[in-house]
Amino acid sequence: MTKAHIPVSPIDVAKAVTPRWMQNLRDFDALEIHPCIVIGNDRIDNPIVEQCEPVDAQFWCVFGHLRTGGLDDFEDFATEAEAIAFRDRLIAAYPHLAGEEG
Repeated sequence: MTKAHIPVSPIDVAKAVTPRWMQNLRDFDALEIHPCIVIGNDRIDNPIVEQCEPVDAQFWCVFGHLRTGGLDDFEDFATEAEAIAFRDRLIAAYPHLAGEEG
């Protein structure tokens, strides 16, 4: 017995491997980098993350600044240098993200 062929949309495949923030890149007008620390976990064991002083950082987050206000975490990095390199690559590819860093 053979399995039925199920067509797969290349667009669905691309969306499945694309970071959620990249699918809505037009909603952002700037990037920010902040040192962060995990302060605990919520009821379903998701980490609770807060910004902290650089000396206390467990990792560095690159955030997208939403045009409507607020931030969305793009990616986390072990070092500030890695976060800066990622931010710089995004700005080179998407110049509209070069707004003021907060």
